[in-house]
Amino acid sequence: MPATIVCRNPADAREVIATYTAHGPADVAAMCARAASAQPHWGGLPGPRRGELLHCAADLLRRRGRQLAQRIVAEEGKLLADASGEVERAAAVLHFHAGEAERLGGELADAAQAGTLAFTRRRALGVVGLITPWNFPIAIPAWKLAPALAAGNAVVIKPSSAAPGAVLELVEVLHEAGVPADVVQVALGGAEVGLALADDPHARALSFTGSTDVGHQLARRVSGRVRFQGELGGNNPLVVLADADPVRAVELACEGAFAAAGQKCTATRRLIIERPLYETVLAAFAARARELVLGAGATEGAQVPPLIDSGALEGVLDAVAQARDCGAEVLSGGARADGELRHGSFLAPTVLADVRAGMRVLDEEVFGPVCAVQSARDLDEAIVLANAVPFGLSASICTNDLHRAFEFVARSEAGMVHVNRPTPGGDPHMPFGGLKDSSASGWREQGAEAVRFFTEQQTVYLHHGGAR
Repeated sequence: MPATIVCRNPADAREVIATYTAHGPADVAAMCARAASAQPHWGGLPGPRRGELLHCAADLLRRRGRQLAQRIVAEEGKLLADASGEVERAAAVLHFHAGEAERLGGELADAAQAGTLAFTRRRALGVVGLITPWNFPIAIPAWKLAPALAAGNAVVIKPSSAAPGAVLELVEVLHEAGVPADVVQVALGGAEVGLALADDPHARALSFTGSTDVGHQLARRVSGRVRFQGELGGNNPLVVLADADPVRAVELACEGAFAAAGQKCTATRRLIIERPLYETVLAAFAARARELVLGAGATEGAQVPPLIDSGALEGVLDAVAQARDCGAEVLSGGARADGELRHGSFLAPTVLADVRAGMRVLDEEVFGPVCAVQSARDLDEAIVLANAVPFGLSASICTNDLHRAFEFVARSEAGMVHVNRPTPGGDPHMPFGGLKDSSASGWREQGAEAVRFFTEQQTVYLHHGGAR
């Protein structure tokens, strides 16, 4: 009997939102074979034609915006406004890469031989596998699918079993827009499905977003055989310098740490404050955290939604307990919500002070609404603290000193750096990716760089006459 995937409401685990039939390795093999048969026709279409279909899909996605946002709220738990913004982000990504399909090209030059033109062209890899997480159930799939399809590849995508509904609907939209059914297919299931996709002989590339451990395991598994892209975890710092506006600093810290219950790889995990402002910003940050309202994603006035499930909540609570046992002071949150919210995976925004090396909240990615606060003597120490983790995804600085801001940018060991902005955030036309353990490859997602991962370069010499 086929296995099933049961998705429960993160805000009330008693409610089953959806049940899906899981696939197995044999299903994945059949999908990849169909994709390999369908890809030559898709890849042979003119790039502008593929772009037209992606533009159409983006428009269709926007028409389904409210329906899709509600589905995301139900399965993944995020606030309705955030879910609506995520659907819009997915549509914007499709539109951007529809344009990239029209701009696929290369370099043109005179060859060393007379009467010969030299040029390069980019061509699709063939069949590619995508493995996506639950925390952005439509945006991350879109920013992998769009460049892969724009470049002419056929795709098999495995979404997270925690919230697969948005991917199923996104692929339905692509099919409705005119992308052939075998060119983009969805494989539902757990780790065995992901491994089958990684191991399939038809697959030329694998793009993964998820945990650091799994990403590095996959990178080793496919090494030398399949092109691999791995966007992994983050333990992102926000540095507040003494010249900063403390009100603005607290706004940035709260938005970065607690939006989406901290379930973003780019969320602010660490707040590093230069000593003259330390007490002021810490007190205001903790006070603001205590004021934030927990609630289900569709509840009016809710500011912090639930975590994805009870297992995720327990993992975050364990990290907070370990920090407390090692001497950290819990200034807000730190406990499971009770009362009307007791059936959901709710954790109040948690601020930890007196943190030190050896605590998991500093050394690991704790995927929830938890922020560890440290003080720094000056900019130099702040940069040392900011870089003192294995991760290097995103970093931010709050300051009114342009020189110090650029010094931070130059010395930061993060793939993305923000000035007077929260650590999360990015645009579809700009590259996204990290350094150190935040990436298992040098390939970037989003922007024009995204297409490079899904293509290979070919050099052509065309002799058109004249002297030999």
